[in-house]
Amino acid sequence: MNEQTMVADTLTQINNSLKTYGDMISQTENQQLRQKLQQIRNQCETSQYELFQLAKQHQYYQPAKEATPEEINQVKSIFTNQMK
Repeated sequence: MNEQTMVADTLTQINNSLKTYGDMISQTENQQLRQKLQQIRNQCETSQYELFQLAKQHQYYQPAKEATPEEINQVKSIFTNQMK
């Protein structure tokens, strides 16, 4: 297994963990547990971003091009209409 594959697999695992933490946090009533899960999620997000930066630096990952103002307005319009 090469480095690029390992980085991609790790990013996928971290992203899945972040989703799981979000689900657990939203369903946790115990305030101490909720705060601990939030702390773990925050640390996980930091690790994810650092790994993302490494992948980008080594050109293992190419982020999507930046959206144009028109594209942004189109998406805003879709969500605004859905909220009505």
